[in-house]
Amino acid sequence: MRRDEPFPSPRSGAMGPDSPSKPVGVSVSVSVSVPENGAKEYRDVEIKGRNAIVTGGGSGIGAAIAASLCEAGARVMIAGRREERLRETVASIRAAGGDIAYRPTDVAQADECAALVAAAVDTYGPVDILVNNAGITSHGQAIEQCTAAEWDRVIAINLRAAFLLTCAVLPAMKAQRRGFILMVSSDSGIYHFPRQVIYGLSKHGMNDLVQYILAEYRQYNVHAVALCPGLTDTEMGLGFNPTVRQNVLSAEAVAAWARWAISQPDNMNVAQPIVLSPMRNPME
Repeated sequence: MRRDEPFPSPRSGAMGPDSPSKPVGVSVSVSVSVPENGAKEYRDVEIKGRNAIVTGGGSGIGAAIAASLCEAGARVMIAGRREERLRETVASIRAAGGDIAYRPTDVAQADECAALVAAAVDTYGPVDILVNNAGITSHGQAIEQCTAAEWDRVIAINLRAAFLLTCAVLPAMKAQRRGFILMVSSDSGIYHFPRQVIYGLSKHGMNDLVQYILAEYRQYNVHAVALCPGLTDTEMGLGFNPTVRQNVLSAEAVAAWARWAISQPDNMNVAQPIVLSPMRNPME
């Protein structure tokens, strides 16, 4: 979200009276009520002992999701381009008792996506959970100023990689009749912010990919959810220079919602995007 853009209302989910467009997705407000006694065991029942891949797992939301899944008992392979960050994240999570490994991966390359899935299977076994979190931003340009090179750069990482990784894990998920695919999308995949056309389209595409997965693979017990956070305290999010930093979302809070979605029982799926918005405007 840019400093000069209207701030989405937490109450209505709309952009406000001066919004250039209305939301095209349907956001879901979920209220969770779980008894205190045994709540953790119930919520983690679908995660413990599962094998997961988390892209963009060396920092930010990806690292937070990896840590949360390991805490819940999953075995996790994280991937990213910066090996030093991957090593640091793995060391930290292992120190807390997590079962985690990493593979340096450029998800913009199709062969690297295939190699990542193969490495995860070799290390832990068939993939039960895929978290498509890797992403880059593109903003500041009007539509007429965008280039084909910028389109290719952003779509390759944000959307094509999510598609290729999804294709790679679906056969095993279909065969074992179990799987969960989480798209870490963005509120830019719900709203239409000016000067974010390429990034926004990549995130709208991720949200739609969830719907196609459900349309074709729900019968095989494959779940899919799109998580659409607003401005978050990651390198990418803070690159927008929020003037009130304490008002941005935390990566850990976003990870908590990811874990909640993944931990639901087999007969439940959150079929519409989960939109997470700051209660107070971080750009004021």
